[in-house]
Amino acid sequence: MNKKLISTLLGVVGLLLWFMPLVNVEFMGQEAFQTGQHIGGIAYLLLLTSLSYATLSWLEQHVPRIIASGVGIAICVLFMVQAGSATAWGLAGLAGVNLVSLALAILDQVKKAH
Repeated sequence: MNKKLISTLLGVVGLLLWFMPLVNVEFMGQEAFQTGQHIGGIAYLLLLTSLSYATLSWLEQHVPRIIASGVGIAICVLFMVQAGSATAWGLAGLAGVNLVSLALAILDQVKKAH
């Protein structure tokens, strides 16, 4: 597959993971979860970074892709530190997608520089 398509799909997967469980919570004896829309605030930046990464991948803008995925990783790490053991699979997946996205963007930038 084309790297441009793979990078764009990584951004789309990041968008979808934002709607998955990011944090497990227990409230009045019931176990529930929070998605990005439930968390709000800075979590909307996660949605924006994934959308930016997908768009910038299609436009082949490698340096802004590196910035977008780096910001996404920073926000994921911030949430993971705050949530601790309550971190859900969606947040872990989103952090993983952002790490792969960062690596792919760096490789594309290095290849472009040569």
